[in-house]
Amino acid sequence: MTMLLSLAILLYAVNAALFAALAYVYGRTAFSTKARYSVGLFIFSLLLLIHSAGTAAAYFFLSQYFLEEAVPYMSVMGSIELVGVLALLRITL
Repeated sequence: MTMLLSLAILLYAVNAALFAALAYVYGRTAFSTKARYSVGLFIFSLLLLIHSAGTAAAYFFLSQYFLEEAVPYMSVMGSIELVGVLALLRITL
């Protein structure tokens, strides 16, 4: 496993943790206010949590099947997603 692939796995694991934090905040708001918008945000954050956790697991367990040329792009996508989720978390909190 290359260093960039390890970085991509770490980035998606961090993204999953941040989406879990967002799901907690949105879920707490949704269950206390019963607002449909907050319920939608809660569901959206849960789906993104599943996506990020699944991506990290797939990168870890299927790393032998990835071409070396694709690994830098996988790390870049994880980095871009991390910046986006950090901005969303900053706005939310």
